[in-house]
Amino acid sequence: MKKVAINASGGGSDIGGSGNGIVEKDMTLKISNKIKDILESKGIEVLMLRDKDQTISYDDRIKKLKDFGGPNDVILISNSLNSGGEKGIEVIYPLSKSNTLASSIADNLEYFNNTKYYQYRWPTDTSKDYYYITRNTPNYDTIIIRYGYVDNSTDANIIKNDYNAMAEAVADAVLDYIGANNDEYYIIKPGDTLYSIATKHNTTVDEIKKLNNLKSNTLTVGNKLKLPVPSVDKPTTPSTPSGDNTYTVKSGDTLYGIASKYNTTVDEIKKLNNLSSNTLTIGSVLKLPGVTTSTIPSTVDNPNTYTVKFGDTLYSIAKQFGLTVDKLKLMNNKSNNLIRVGEVLTVGDNKTYTIKSGDTLYGIAKKYNTTVDEIKKLNNLKSNNLMIGNTIYIP
Repeated sequence: MKKVAINASGGGSDIGGSGNGIVEKDMTLKISNKIKDILESKGIEVLMLRDKDQTISYDDRIKKLKDFGGPNDVILISNSLNSGGEKGIEVIYPLSKSNTLASSIADNLEYFNNTKYYQYRWPTDTSKDYYYITRNTPNYDTIIIRYGYVDNSTDANIIKNDYNAMAEAVADAVLDYIGANNDEYYIIKPGDTLYSIATKHNTTVDEIKKLNNLKSNTLTVGNKLKLPVPSVDKPTTPSTPSGDNTYTVKSGDTLYGIASKYNTTVDEIKKLNNLSSNTLTIGSVLKLPGVTTSTIPSTVDNPNTYTVKFGDTLYSIAKQFGLTVDKLKLMNNKSNNLIRVGEVLTVGDNKTYTIKSGDTLYGIAKKYNTTVDEIKKLNNLKSNNLMIGNTIYIP
């Protein structure tokens, strides 16, 4: 499984571009940390080439990258902003690589702003990459992402409002590219045991060994394990914190997942609870910063509406329901990307269907001119099994 190095441009005395209330070195570090949290929650090993406000030369960053791993082992995501009076998001990939990852990132970022992806050659030697970081990381999957122009007020507002969601979009593309965006698999990390994995995912060692045809308890770091698929018909409501702003850790929880649910950050939770690592113990109680039960939304059963939860963004909601951000905004008469916890959004016009004897997901999908995956996604189905008499939603 590939590892990921993340470069936040600027730092220390190099503030980068600035304008409209944005300082590049600060914003790129926020974006980079968000991507890091998401990737690590999926078991990906991540190296931050800059993890605080410090001056680090690009030669030193490239050395850290190469010490981390070679071109076949590591993807490099370099986050930056732009200036110069133009507008839009730019994704730059090296001459030695195909556009597969760059185009996937660009497609995801198109939700937020006009996005283009391209290669940039050195003017006097067109066999070389223009940018120093791509030129000096030959054969690496090095992707430079410029999230917009800080001196363009429209771009600046998008960056300020949506930087977390844009980071999520980039992380999604990276996870898809390396084949880790599948909740039915688990990527083995250093220190893992079959018992710890089984406990975390509410299953047993025997179940995991049987599903993966394992003859012993020996694990190899980086390998993928199939996990038993839970039988779930409808989305479950997340555990809520008690009135004293605490949360009890349950099977499958991660710091990133808890932080996302309750609109905070991994670092805030770790700081508040004096945690030195991201490891959680089922049943332990975490303090949460500034959360009260009165602000936790209840589940909405209507499939055509969605109640905004902690950590939601327009991008994440649009992606969940197969929409674009622009379409979602149009459906809800929104002129900006701001949403509030508890707000009810229109997300579609879904029909219902009662399952009869002989029905299959394929047959139902064909009848209603949709796909099996779309039906499973809308109904949070983990398998193709159907139960006679149950009602499902049709996109």
